[in-house]
Amino acid sequence: MKKRIILSFLVLLLLEGFSQEKKKLELKFKPLKFNITEDGSQWVRFILWNQVQMNSSNLDSEARFTLKPNIRRSRLLLLGQVTKNMFTYIHLGVNNVNTSSIGGSSGSDGTQYFLHDAAIEYKFSEAFAVGGGLHYWNGMARLASWAGLTSMTYDIPNPVIFVPGLNTTDQFARHVGLYVKGKINKLEYRVAFNDPSLTGARENITNLAENNAVYGAWDYHDKGRTIIAGNIKYNFLGAEGNLLPYVVGTYLGKKKTLSASFGFFNHANGVLTLNNNANPVLIGDDTATIVSKTSTDDVFNYSLDVNYDTPLGNQGGALTAYGAYLSYDYGENGSSLSGATGTAFYGHLGYLIPKTKLQPYVAYQKRNWDDDTFVGSQRSGSTTNLGANYYFVGHNLKLTFEYLKSNFDAGQDVSQLRLQLHMFL
Repeated sequence: MKKRIILSFLVLLLLEGFSQEKKKLELKFKPLKFNITEDGSQWVRFILWNQVQMNSSNLDSEARFTLKPNIRRSRLLLLGQVTKNMFTYIHLGVNNVNTSSIGGSSGSDGTQYFLHDAAIEYKFSEAFAVGGGLHYWNGMARLASWAGLTSMTYDIPNPVIFVPGLNTTDQFARHVGLYVKGKINKLEYRVAFNDPSLTGARENITNLAENNAVYGAWDYHDKGRTIIAGNIKYNFLGAEGNLLPYVVGTYLGKKKTLSASFGFFNHANGVLTLNNNANPVLIGDDTATIVSKTSTDDVFNYSLDVNYDTPLGNQGGALTAYGAYLSYDYGENGSSLSGATGTAFYGHLGYLIPKTKLQPYVAYQKRNWDDDTFVGSQRSGSTTNLGANYYFVGHNLKLTFEYLKSNFDAGQDVSQLRLQLHMFL
């Protein structure tokens, strides 16, 4: 408790220091946007983005208390409206640069800098646009296309329940494929047709049993080569932009919106099942032998969610509220890196205090997986996040302090103190 009080005091000192510095020099952020036609209909924009963190060790463990610095994200996003109808974007960057984990979403010894998005899109009308490449137009709920630039919470909800194919069929939640999207009055839609073969983080094939499906059938069978993911959203109040896939986490009182959506992730023939438990898959089996011993089954995940964002009063107050129900089916006792067969609930609530730049928030998720033996980082249980944002200059420059607590049904619980400075141009 004493350590938590000390860290909280340090946060307050940082806030005061930044506040005094801001009085000396008022910060202003102007978009790095350059017109390539006189009327401004064609343009190029650059977004530079850094998130630097200081995270504590697990407070629930008996290990000594430590603080570890981490560059959570360092990114460059280039956008280009190259003709009236044609749009392109490229997103480059790195995640989790620290003393023990470099590169990728969970760290690797390979190249740090990698491609997040690269897509080209043609817009026929407001109701219909088609694009393709390495893209982020995901289906499962609003936060499947979470945006770090405007997030209300410290980070993407973790465990990462909103991205069914995380690093199993995609690259850090991005698939290679084609997508269509559009707006029809108050209705918005997106549908993507993706190749699942981008990465190779699969469950060990020898774990197959009659009551244990394994996600990764496309590595062996001539099936499971396409994922179809989509989302249909209805805007009861207000409207939101859909130029980019990244959704706004909180509008900070600048907009009033109320929407609900249905999302899905369908991977036909995506999981392997064993034909005969007495004839298991062995380590030395070749592909033809594995195919003869196994059959395929479908993966179908879906979500229902509601998002509400509104100004409150005339003193700068605002409310942000979100709730989602998610259902996963990876076959009997099946799983991916982001979850397992079963259900999950997630919700968050934030309040921007009037006449201040302070926004306290709470987030909660509950995971109920059918497989009690699933003990990965996404194992069943609950996670609570209590935090606050201090907005020096809106989302362009903000400081976030958060306490995270995860109670797992199996394995050690986790609690952590986390501090993040976020800036983008």
